[in-house]
Amino acid sequence: MKWSKRIGIVIIIVAIALLPGCQAAIVEQYMVDAAITRTTTDNNNISNDESMPEQTHKDEANMSDKPSVKPTTVEEAQVETTIINESMSWQEFVKDMGMGWNLGNTFDASDCTWVSNDLEYEGAWLPDHSKTTKEMILLVKEQGFRTIRIPISWHNHVDLSTDEQGNKIYIIRKEWMDRIKEVVDYCYEEDLYVILNIHHDNSREFIYPTQDCKEQSLNYLTQIWTQIATVFAEYDLHVIYEVMNEVRLVGTGDEWNPNSLNSQKAQGIINEYAQEAVNSIRAVDRGYNRERFILCSGYAAALDSYPSYILPTDPGGVSNRIIVSVHAYTPYSFCMDTSQGQHVYDAQVQAAVQDVFRVIDKQWTSKDIPVVIGEWGAIMREDNATQRQQYAQEYVKMATTACQDSSGNTVQIPCILWDNANVETHKGETFGVLDRKNMTWVDKAYVDMIIGTWKQEQP
Repeated sequence: MKWSKRIGIVIIIVAIALLPGCQAAIVEQYMVDAAITRTTTDNNNISNDESMPEQTHKDEANMSDKPSVKPTTVEEAQVETTIINESMSWQEFVKDMGMGWNLGNTFDASDCTWVSNDLEYEGAWLPDHSKTTKEMILLVKEQGFRTIRIPISWHNHVDLSTDEQGNKIYIIRKEWMDRIKEVVDYCYEEDLYVILNIHHDNSREFIYPTQDCKEQSLNYLTQIWTQIATVFAEYDLHVIYEVMNEVRLVGTGDEWNPNSLNSQKAQGIINEYAQEAVNSIRAVDRGYNRERFILCSGYAAALDSYPSYILPTDPGGVSNRIIVSVHAYTPYSFCMDTSQGQHVYDAQVQAAVQDVFRVIDKQWTSKDIPVVIGEWGAIMREDNATQRQQYAQEYVKMATTACQDSSGNTVQIPCILWDNANVETHKGETFGVLDRKNMTWVDKAYVDMIIGTWKQEQP
């Protein structure tokens, strides 16, 4: 076994000692055993191992110049702590993210009682039960999208145990994490940005923004992020973490009202959750985790919730690496209302879109706080193809031209288009844009307008 690998195991053990309670137990179970298993394999293949050069980080001045060998398992990940690209500005980063696409209703499927194993969840909410393929990701890239958001629900894929003090320990099952990693690799190998999150784990058993659920929620949240940050530590800044998705008071009259008194109280608790999630990610002080960009959102990720939002303090030591994440299906009547809705793109719709970016500019970018719109889009109706294109054109134009930083320089806002794979016009929220079965764009003119407008507005 090489000395670097012996040192690596020591570093892991020291890191464990510095982590609190359950996090230490998780890292120990999730990682150290794997490292020891790897050591045994190395000893059995020492002649081959000694002939191989050590993997080193390349200069990250060019974000597309990634390590030639990427880790394929937890145990193969290196353990060195490095700062690779501290000089990269947040303005450059969000500009390079460009326009994005959501792999929705896929790994975020949850509580599917009809499936027989973890991996069937991937297609459980999809009309054709399709699996994500490398060809699908290539099609998204060829269209011109630069970022892929992968919403992920984790609670159906953990093994639960308790420690000696009775604290719950959640271990993500290997087959689920391996499949997530496989799809991340499809994107990463194509130089695409990838956003990983905790999606539909918003319940009292896992994450819920009330005082009586705080201890449970923090326990779950920090453990899941410790494991994700461990697995993806060596992936460069193309991998982005999003700590929560639309956390809210599910099942109450306040659920979608960020301005109620109860929702405002919940926002204060969400601020604490975001801080502890960031702390947990930075505590896995390996690879790129110290400088990685992290998305944090307010109550239900609603634009109205953010006056009470407190940006987490970043212990990583690199400035401007926390990004505000918002969801803006604005206006609702045009974008999401399936009962009747507004089918026509008019001055009122245009003004609502412009107001989104006025708020973003005033609240964040002008204060040098980066922003990503993690979900947006308008449902497909029988008669709104042209109207939807006009909406997309205005939305992307505003995202690329309307916001400025504190120096008065234009700041671009990455917009990640929501795709729930529903392409049947009269059946609910038809946000599907990619027909995954036939590998075609349902409304090519719509996605062409998004990418074409973004390219046209580049300086």
